[in-house]
Amino acid sequence: MTFQVSKLSQKDFVIIQITDTHLLEYPHLEFVGMHPEQSFHAVIDLMRQQHPQIDMIVHTGDLAQNPTTVTYDRYLKHMQSIGIPFFQTPGNHDDVSNFPFHGADPHQPTVVEIGDWSIILLNSAQPTRIDGKIAEAGLEQLTELLKKHHDRHIMIACHHHPFAMESAWIDQHKLKNSSDLLETIRPFSNIKAIICGHVHQDSINTWQGIQFLSTPSTCIQFKPKSDKFALDEEHPGYRFIKLKANGEIETQVYRLSTSQRMNSSEVLGYD
Repeated sequence: MTFQVSKLSQKDFVIIQITDTHLLEYPHLEFVGMHPEQSFHAVIDLMRQQHPQIDMIVHTGDLAQNPTTVTYDRYLKHMQSIGIPFFQTPGNHDDVSNFPFHGADPHQPTVVEIGDWSIILLNSAQPTRIDGKIAEAGLEQLTELLKKHHDRHIMIACHHHPFAMESAWIDQHKLKNSSDLLETIRPFSNIKAIICGHVHQDSINTWQGIQFLSTPSTCIQFKPKSDKFALDEEHPGYRFIKLKANGEIETQVYRLSTSQRMNSSEVLGYD
């Protein structure tokens, strides 16, 4: 399914990536010693303070920790109240039967056209699994979309990380067919960036001139380069992305100045 946010060309666009909100069924509930609802709202408030003009928000998965219709409906209501176009793709904690997809087929990529850019959202979530995989049909559809949009700048979004984070415990849960994804995008020189969530931390990798960017969670953070599961003391945040008319990308991570205290990691289910 394709959406058009803006037809304007020769204009820079501001995109905000949020990820891994891990929202619970009711806003007062705690998760790993935090209130994900409060943290999520605080990140959204910071985003709006820092950037008065935002063209679009992209959520790269694990929207819910309790993936019920109650959780998703509350998320949608809050996002709609902001008045900024927003799009989301699922993570491993989401439930595809309840998730607010943008089309009838959960495996069909969502395409958002904004100026001379096309943003393609891929579903990398697998039922009952933590690791990720983009279905063969999804990769075939991606190929056709890249051919169709060959004259536009491209940014791709999915939940799972294609490149290793040098953390043994999280890398076993990465995108398992990342090599297939790389082979799919290799022939196309107009792909500028791939953004993901899942790892709850900021990272940048570059391959064939493409930036691969992971982004902090609006909730808890994972300690970088840790062999075993460990939480980090970094604060929740989001990624600012400026899509320039000439095809270049400007990006920066913003974090809350304070956050709630964290404790046990067992709730996540990664151990």
